[in-house]
Amino acid sequence: MDAAAGEKSLVKVIDAAPAQLPAPSAVKRALDVLKNAKRPLIILGKGAAYAQADEAIKNFVEKSGVPFLPMSMAKGLLPDLHPQCAGAARSTVLKEADVVMLIGARLNWLLSHGKGKTWGEAPKKFIQVDIEPKEMDSNVEIVAPVVGDIGSCVSAFLDAMGASWSAAPSDWLATVAKKRDDNVAKMAPKLMSNASPMDYHGALGALRTIITERPDTIFVNEGANTLDLARGVVDMHKPRKRLDVGTWGVMGIGMGYSIAAAVETGLPVLAVEGDSAFGFSGMEVETICRYNLPICVVIFNNDGIYRGTDVNSAGEDPATTVFVKGSRYDKMMEAFGGVGVNATSPDELKRAVNAALDSGKPTLINAVIDPAAGSESGRIGNLNPQSVLKKK
Repeated sequence: MDAAAGEKSLVKVIDAAPAQLPAPSAVKRALDVLKNAKRPLIILGKGAAYAQADEAIKNFVEKSGVPFLPMSMAKGLLPDLHPQCAGAARSTVLKEADVVMLIGARLNWLLSHGKGKTWGEAPKKFIQVDIEPKEMDSNVEIVAPVVGDIGSCVSAFLDAMGASWSAAPSDWLATVAKKRDDNVAKMAPKLMSNASPMDYHGALGALRTIITERPDTIFVNEGANTLDLARGVVDMHKPRKRLDVGTWGVMGIGMGYSIAAAVETGLPVLAVEGDSAFGFSGMEVETICRYNLPICVVIFNNDGIYRGTDVNSAGEDPATTVFVKGSRYDKMMEAFGGVGVNATSPDELKRAVNAALDSGKPTLINAVIDPAAGSESGRIGNLNPQSVLKKK
């Protein structure tokens, strides 16, 4: 169409996401429940990150004195190394908390729907802050629903708390801190391993250091073990710098996410992929090279899904979970004009990633992981139907 006519047809959207103020009674009820808690916990979800009310959320969490647990894409909203962060004590706080405030987080499958072994035997009271009223009571009873946009809700909490708000009970804070510190100390030697071939912890330890030194890097993550372990190991220091599959639970999003992040932000992108996850959309490396995007792809290559050591007990063909041994994904990137690196130790991996991020050139690093290092993600095999006859 004619450009001038097209320009005249454009509509300027005013206040595309208007504030939705919470009811004062709902704010008071929520704070009363939180104030009376003996073992309170705040869970920050990706909705809290999307809200971009970072300063208000930080002020509320710190004023409340309550330990917080960030879901994967809320990591960095407050730094993972914040003294109130309970990420390294996740199992303990979920089981033992008596009051849980959900801010932009939902009780979906990632949180076991608020039920079961994950949540322990201690009775729970849930406070939920969400813009969608239909989310309330969808899986468990919400004793204090607060409906509104997160920025308005958290600001209302701060205004209503006054100047004399008491921090969470000291014995609870000490319990959380001890469990967190013990777990961090226990994990530290694994993250410092420089073994070749690498295991997941040694490789992720190297990447963890890089993200700490380069906190503005966009971190994209997908896979099975690669995703599960990176969520807990790689600390985030700034909001909205981590992209993963979230609630969807699918694979194949990593390359698309990486391209979009590089184009939209102009920042360097580090995409850490399981070899199976990469296989779903791996040919997007051509797009990365075609547009010369500052993306470094790291493939954790352990020759298979979960492990590269499985055996087909039904015949001579390879097991369905096993890939071609010794695959060189780095050669794919070289074929399109990008930089390919084969890394066999955490030190090699760290050097290669730093070089890629410094250069801004499309790079793919084939990180050779011990084929026996993986494990079944989430023990999903336990969900398979079981034969009653076999049990007998």
